[in-house]
Amino acid sequence: MTRATVFRPILSTILRDRKLSIAICAVAFLQLLLVFARLPGWPCPFFHASGLPCPGCGMTRASLFLAHGQLKQAIIAHAFAPFFLIALSIITFCAASPRTYVTSIANKAEALERYTGITGLLLIGLIVYWLARLLFMQGAFVRMIQG
Repeated sequence: MTRATVFRPILSTILRDRKLSIAICAVAFLQLLLVFARLPGWPCPFFHASGLPCPGCGMTRASLFLAHGQLKQAIIAHAFAPFFLIALSIITFCAASPRTYVTSIANKAEALERYTGITGLLLIGLIVYWLARLLFMQGAFVRMIQG
C-alpha cells in the first residue's frame, strides 16, 4: 500500500459533496432513530449475504450506548463508534452549514488527511479490528450481532 493511497483525502471529499453528506446523515440518523425507538433497524446486507458480520456490525448499538453515556458498553460493542460519531457530527455540521464554512472545514480536513493519513489509517484499523474479532472472538461476535 502506498503513501498516496493511505493519505488520500476521504472525509474532505464527503464534506464537499452536500448531497452525499445529506444522504449519509439521513441514513445514519434514521437507523439510529429506529433502533433508539426499539424498532427493527435495517438488517446488515453483508451479514445476510455472507453470514459474517461486516466491519461496521455493532456500530449502531455502540453509538446508542455512547448516547446514553455507557462508554464501556460502547467500546465492547464496537471500538470504532466514537470515531464514527465524530465523523458523523462533522458531516452533519457541514451538510447544514453555509458553503463558506464547509469549504474552510473541508480544506482543513483535507490538509490533516494528507499530512497524517488519519482517515486511511482508521479505515485500515477498522479492517484489522474486524478481522481480529472474526478470528479470535467469532462466537461472541456473531451472538452480539444477532442480539
